[in-house]
Amino acid sequence: MKAYISDPEDLKQDSTYQEKWDDMIINFLAECLDVVNDTEWVISLGDAFARQYDLYSISDGHAALLHRCLGMLLQKVDDRIYVSEKIDWMCRHSSMSIPINRLGLAQGIGLVAASHLDTVLEKLKNILDSAEQSAFQRFLSFFSFGPKVEDVDDTYAALALMYGYAARYAPSTVIEARINALVGSNMLGRLLHVQHPTAKQAVITAIDLLGRAVISAAEMGISFPLKRRDQLLEYVLTLMGRDQSNDLTDFNTELLHTQSLALSACTTLVSLEPRLPMETRNRVMKATLGFFALPTEPSSIVESLVTNLIILLGAILLTSGEDGRSRAEQLLHILRQLDPYVSSSLEHQRRRGCVAVQEVLIKFRNLCSGGFGALGSYPTFTMNKQIDRGTRSLSSLPSAFVLPSRDSLSLGERTMAYLPRCADTDTEVRKVAIQIIALFFDISLSLPKQKAYPNDIDLESSYSALSSLEELVSIVRREASVDQTELFQRVVSSVCILLSKDELVVLLHSCTLATCDKIKQSADASIQAIIMFIIRRGKELREADVSRTTQSLLSSAISLTDTHSRQEVLNAVSIDSFIYHVFGYIFQYQYCGL
Repeated sequence: MKAYISDPEDLKQDSTYQEKWDDMIINFLAECLDVVNDTEWVISLGDAFARQYDLYSISDGHAALLHRCLGMLLQKVDDRIYVSEKIDWMCRHSSMSIPINRLGLAQGIGLVAASHLDTVLEKLKNILDSAEQSAFQRFLSFFSFGPKVEDVDDTYAALALMYGYAARYAPSTVIEARINALVGSNMLGRLLHVQHPTAKQAVITAIDLLGRAVISAAEMGISFPLKRRDQLLEYVLTLMGRDQSNDLTDFNTELLHTQSLALSACTTLVSLEPRLPMETRNRVMKATLGFFALPTEPSSIVESLVTNLIILLGAILLTSGEDGRSRAEQLLHILRQLDPYVSSSLEHQRRRGCVAVQEVLIKFRNLCSGGFGALGSYPTFTMNKQIDRGTRSLSSLPSAFVLPSRDSLSLGERTMAYLPRCADTDTEVRKVAIQIIALFFDISLSLPKQKAYPNDIDLESSYSALSSLEELVSIVRREASVDQTELFQRVVSSVCILLSKDELVVLLHSCTLATCDKIKQSADASIQAIIMFIIRRGKELREADVSRTTQSLLSSAISLTDTHSRQEVLNAVSIDSFIYHVFGYIFQYQYCGL
């Protein structure tokens, strides 16, 4: 330990290297204790560790490691009185006002809980009861009486972390009753009144650790629902602070860090049984989707927060509904909520929105192909090289129950929503948008249709068109030099083949927003795409289809301020009507046998 506190230069250069050293020391100590297996020697070493506290000032960050070392040692001791005394010793020699120190204390207490859970919980309850006696003093502190608010927050923050790590390290065989008792007694609810950002982060982390403890138990074959899961979600949303103000210009790094942790905790809780009710799902999405509108700086914490938000959306998709239809409905609900960001005038919002759509679609494709993330598993994404840890097969269920129908994807509407992004001014947005289009049709070709129309979908042509799309995806991923106009035309050509007649009609009816896109280049490209669709497949349209398409195009023309764009839309209207009437006369001529 004396050698450790000398702080070699290599440890100072990289904080993660320090954490690795700490973990190696704890593992080494655990192995030594197991090898020696001598109770008297272990107790003697524990006394020596206790004396080591004199080497540090109470605010020294190195004391955090000492807490963990003593916690690991107490895990190996059967003497409950000795363990209780040393827990008191650890608490007396900890500065709860220093985040790294209270984290070390919490981890140390958690290690003790692996063998002495009831003793630890009893100690924590005593500390909590003592802290609550300061509730009135907290009120008086506003009038300069009693302890400071920060002191009470520090105690609550340390308590929250200790509860969390006690659950995290406790044996899975007894954790269900203890977690149910902890949540049922509303102990965490008594910690919600903290005000300091680091204290809020500690309480959020504790709730996250509780959820992860349930996940760990499930991985050991001990599955159980987390009681009051929805209430814990409410706690996290409250601590996240989005209900108080939706002003995204008033933020700081600590607040963003708190919100990032909150999103991660929401993902953990959403991943647990029971399945998320619709009301709770909508509440979580309403409170979190606005983070896509955050500015780009500070980039490191904002990017992490947005990534956590995308992972949360995947978890919501994974745990909503039990059949293909309900999952498809959930997918569309999420995608439509993302539409304002996909079509935003701000480049970074379009980029985030498109990446979110792509990742959610990847998760949905995995669901359709039989790779189901289990309830109680932690949903992860291809983003940031994360690996999905939990999968399960629903092969025992009929495919009609598991798989949604192609019709439930609303392909026409969704294609029109993402087609403008394939001609976006931002390179990254274009890349992701083309992949989104390819993903949608890759999924659709594996799904059954509710209604079978003769000659509606030519599978051979469809797979050929999908291969063409996948080739374009490969091109944009390689960042190969290619003319953007040609690239967009090839995308439209493939889509024109892949759409069924009904999907084409819906696409044309949904064209108003695309032709009035906030990015002029995308709007112009969308108009050209509409013209291509009408020229190539206009003969399939009925009179009612032509009428509705014409109305949509005229609405676009009225909304457009650019003269050239308005004229292009009117050209599309003319082509639409012309093609319909020409083919109408041809069909009439053939029918009369003339």
